[in-house]
Amino acid sequence: MKRFILIALMVMMAAGAWAQDLGDFQTGFQAFAVDMSATLSYNATVGNNWSDAYIGQFPRFGVGLALGVTAVPADSLKGLFDEMGIAVPDALKKFGLPIPAAALSAKIGGLILPFDFGIKAMVLPPAATEALSSSGIAADYKLFGANVRVGLVKEGLLFPDVSFGAGYNRLTGSVLMPLGVSTQSFTFDDEFATSHVLAVTDPDLNMLWTTDSFDFTLQVSKKILFIRPYAGAGLSVGKSTVDGGVKASMTYDTNTMNQAQIDQMILDLANTGITVPALSVDGFLFTAENSDPVLRVYGGVSFDLLILSLDLQATIVPATKSLGANAMIRIQL
Repeated sequence: MKRFILIALMVMMAAGAWAQDLGDFQTGFQAFAVDMSATLSYNATVGNNWSDAYIGQFPRFGVGLALGVTAVPADSLKGLFDEMGIAVPDALKKFGLPIPAAALSAKIGGLILPFDFGIKAMVLPPAATEALSSSGIAADYKLFGANVRVGLVKEGLLFPDVSFGAGYNRLTGSVLMPLGVSTQSFTFDDEFATSHVLAVTDPDLNMLWTTDSFDFTLQVSKKILFIRPYAGAGLSVGKSTVDGGVKASMTYDTNTMNQAQIDQMILDLANTGITVPALSVDGFLFTAENSDPVLRVYGGVSFDLLILSLDLQATIVPATKSLGANAMIRIQL
């Protein structure tokens, strides 16, 4: 988990921000987080789309594990790194910043009408939580969802399976980890050109994200011997929120942070062009949201051996060139 590029980049972002003022931190974070929010909306669809456009009617059913990754576009990172005076790492230039995804997924065929119903879920296992905790990292990941796919065309000698799907996904996650730096300062000038200093001691990076989205798909698939190629388009509609900042002991203009200092800082930030973050005595968080619909195109192939199937899928978001990929291993009857 320490090797996750997402966590590494967040550490770089926070560490690089110490040389900037509070406004630069807000600008860099929000530009990045808005695009991360959009990426999360289709990150949450992992496990929804199986290679079969629909699996067939009851008693057909299946269950499997999907692992994947979606990427915040490289162009979204450039502004953030430019603000820090750091070049975008070569590893991120081509594909962007990868965000992992995972889900246990199950589907069962419907009665009478040609449809299937699916559910999925994933939480960070206790063993993983404990391993991260022993490394000083507190992390959480929860994904829940359900969808229905209706068969529009039944597969035959000449025709493929074609289906329309609709579903709901909810994704939440968080990371809290030490930054390994001592007391650092954020500065800003109020509307009267008076300088103010927000100092943080032994800060932890604090990141939280939430996605609620409705997903609609149109998919086609055709089995050829034991291979099933498939392709489709999906539209995710909903809202994603990303909060980012630090958790630490803080002082404001050398005064220990308390409610009076919080109120004073909010007053000083008025008319500065800096959005007032969520402030508390032990940290601050900036928030970014994205409610733009996200259209994606996906395709892949599955290899079927008796009741065992392996799906491989790639995804692209044409508007941003954001890329994604996932694999699923499942048992299907």
